[in-house]
This record gives sequence, structure tokens and C-alpha cells, in this order.
Amino acid sequence: MDENNIFTIFIEKEWLNGNTCLFTIKNTFEYLYAKNEISKKRKIFVETLKNEGFNITYNKEDIDENTICLIMDNTALCGKDISIDVYKKLFDQKIFESAGDYFNYPFSLPLKDYLNNPFFPAVFKNELTNGGQDKFLIETSKQVEIIRKFYHNYYNISDYNDAFNCTICQQFLKNPGKYATYLRVLVAGSGDIMGASLKYAIRTANNTHLAGFFEKNLLNPQSEYFINAQKMFNYYSGGENITFSQPKYSSEKTSILAEHGFDLANLSLPISVLEVCKNIMEKCNRELGIMCGIDFMLNQFDGKWYYLENQAFPAIEEWAWVKGIKIPQTQNIKGYLNYLELDLQARYEALHLLANKKRNTIKVLK
Repeated sequence: MDENNIFTIFIEKEWLNGNTCLFTIKNTFEYLYAKNEISKKRKIFVETLKNEGFNITYNKEDIDENTICLIMDNTALCGKDISIDVYKKLFDQKIFESAGDYFNYPFSLPLKDYLNNPFFPAVFKNELTNGGQDKFLIETSKQVEIIRKFYHNYYNISDYNDAFNCTICQQFLKNPGKYATYLRVLVAGSGDIMGASLKYAIRTANNTHLAGFFEKNLLNPQSEYFINAQKMFNYYSGGENITFSQPKYSSEKTSILAEHGFDLANLSLPISVLEVCKNIMEKCNRELGIMCGIDFMLNQFDGKWYYLENQAFPAIEEWAWVKGIKIPQTQNIKGYLNYLELDLQARYEALHLLANKKRNTIKVLK
């Protein structure tokens, strides 16, 4: 069992105690029950790893370059001497430097710099928000002029500083065809692909529901700063999936795959995507952990796949589809717990892929 004693696994106590993944459960009794059951399953998982000879630590101070982290978000690794915003920027920089020659990322500028050197079309994005909030399209100089006025009038107000400082304006990428699409690749810490799917949906962004800080000021027709901009579709909500493990596809899915350059006779991920995933996971697996979801988008303007973001604690549907496993319904507690059981199985497999790779690397070096 000592053969697994080749790296340390840092486990976040919040994850171990079941204090995560429960935001959809509103009933107090069901919440406590689910939390207890999740904690039981995860503790059994950890005991299994210990019995197999893996080093386990719950202490952040034990983390070094050879540590693999089982965490919900890599900001859990942020030290006391650095802010989360700075940590995120440094980690993004590490991703960019690790990804290799095939890496493409939408050109981006901090809001302040963009207002001095605007380009069109651009996606205005407040990175403090989720769920598609504060994300809209900038297409004209007049819109920039109004945003600049809003910025200068409110930047010195302390409550607004974080929102301004965490906002970027980013190159607009256009999907091929009529659907909003993105490619999700599930990757083990070893760089092995565990599954992939092309996600697509037609959704109209709701310009009447204004929840974000900037939306309330810039997209509200009653505001003096109204810029009449179109809210952007949130690529990470809802839609359909085209898995890369289906024996056949509908005419609609066949058409979508063709629009994205996929050959149905030899369906595989683009070399550029594979290389970026491999490079990122090999060089950043300490932060990204046992497995990670990496998202890409094909830009119709230049035919290149662009890296969008990573999910350090991804859903495991892509892995389950490859295995032929039916995903349980998560609307009820039983289904939810069954899903988390599958999640642990996927992580167990990914961990052993990583351990095998490290063992092979050690043998080669010897």
C-alpha cells in the first residue's frame, strides 16, 4: 500500500463535514439529514484512501507543490497575506502561462483601461457576480460615454469600488449556428479525459429582470445612465447536451456537431483542446485537484477554440455518460445522495489515474 504514498491529499474540512452542495435544500430537517449522510459518505471515502496508503492532511500549512487538493474552490488555498481577488488573478496568470501554444483566451481589459481604449463589440462582465448577472454587450461609443460618466461619478464611493475593480470588458465570441454553445471537458488531475459534451441552448436574455449592481444602473430605462444594451446569454445554465459517447445522433445534433467542425465518422476532441487541458492539469493540478471541468467555446470569427473557465468542483455527467450510468434525479433527497455517491466514484477513479501517472513518472526518472 506504500506505493500510494507519493503525494499528500489536502481535504477541506467544510467538504468533509458535508457543508457544501446543499444550497438547493430549503427544509431544515432535510438539510440536516442530507448534511449528515453526505458527511458519512465522504468520511468513508477518506478512510478508503487512508487504507490504500494515501497521505491525508486537513492542515493548510502542509500544502506544497506535491499536494493534491480536494476542495470546492481553489480560493480555499488563498493565504492570509493575500486577498482573494489578487489570488484569483495570480492563479489565472498561472493557467495562461501553463496552457501552451494552442491556448486562446478572449482579449480582456479592466474596466478603467477599456474606457480609455474601447473596442467593439465587447462583453461587459462583473466578475463578482454569477448566474449571468451584470453581463451585457457593448457595441457603440455612446454606450461607452455613458458608462464612463457613471464610472467617474461613483468610483470614489467605497461601496462601489469592488464592483468597478472586478469588472472587465472582454472580446465578444460568436457561436457558430443559431445556438449558444460551449464544450465541457472533464479532465483528471493526470490530464486524462474522463468525458466531454457539447452543450447548446436557445435562450433569450431577460432584460427586464435586473438583479446585478451594474444592471440596475445601466440597463434600467428609468436610470439617467441607461445604455440600452443587450444582456448576454448565460452559457452555464440549462440547455441540451451532445455527449461524445453516443452511438448515433439526431439530425439536429448532427448539424450542430458539423457546424463546430466535428467529424461524425471519427468523433474526437480537437487537438488544440486536448493539449490545453493536458497542459493545464499537469501544471495546475495542485489547485484544480483530483479532477476539473474545463470549458471552451468555438469562435465563428476565427475558427479557434477559446478557453472560457475551469470548474474545480465540476458536475460528473460527462464521466457518467461514458460509463453508461444513468444520472439520478436530484430533486429529492434520495436522488441527491445517490448523485453524490457517483461523484465520489468519479473522484476515486480520477485520483487513481493521477497516482498511476505519478508512479510511472517516478519509475522513468529512476
